[in-house]
Amino acid sequence: MAVDIGEMLNRLLVEGARHVDDACDYRLTGVPLGDVTLPTGRVVACDPLVHPGETPPFTVTVPPGRYPLRAWVAVVHPAAALASGSPPSGSPTRDRASLARDRPESDRRTAALHLAIRDEPVVAWEPAAVPDADRALLDEDGFWAYPVDSGIGTLADECALAALKTWTYARVERVFLPEPSPPAPGALRAITDPATGAGVVAVSTGWGEGAYATFVGRTAEGEVASFVTDFRVV
Repeated sequence: MAVDIGEMLNRLLVEGARHVDDACDYRLTGVPLGDVTLPTGRVVACDPLVHPGETPPFTVTVPPGRYPLRAWVAVVHPAAALASGSPPSGSPTRDRASLARDRPESDRRTAALHLAIRDEPVVAWEPAAVPDADRALLDEDGFWAYPVDSGIGTLADECALAALKTWTYARVERVFLPEPSPPAPGALRAITDPATGAGVVAVSTGWGEGAYATFVGRTAEGEVASFVTDFRVV
């Protein structure tokens, strides 16, 4: 059955959206990460530590400029604890949502990375594609998905990633591999191409290693509104 991309992404891009499975209760919250400079307007999604300057940009381009980046973080509570919890004395009608807010979270995971091109409603979604996509990089739903081996991902201009490829390993390690790693979204950033001001903002990717698809949102007029990478948390 074909995947409804809009339904899938609507679970990720709404403040306070909630998803429950047998193991966990997730609540989504948006975390602004500042602006990303796109000198060429050619957007790349990749693991910036393993494949910088190697992954081709998407076939969809946007006008050069600065665009806001946001991570959507899933705040995780154990569902078993919620199921077994009982309302406090004097509050017999409290629901699971109220219990979730009062119980300590067990984890945080980056559920999506969202690059906003236009501040307009998205009315249609499409898979983001790269030229001559390797069929080995198509996920089970048939979407092109970039591989992640380092546990971080980015949406950046191709010139920023080409510049990052010239860095020494010691410099990459110092900037993008701190110990301990910051909590999700674990945003790490650097200007990699001083001539244009382009840089890379890297975030933790869902549950870590894997392959993650990106989607393009369009406005009612067909203009590009956003790029969103789904890290398959919910």
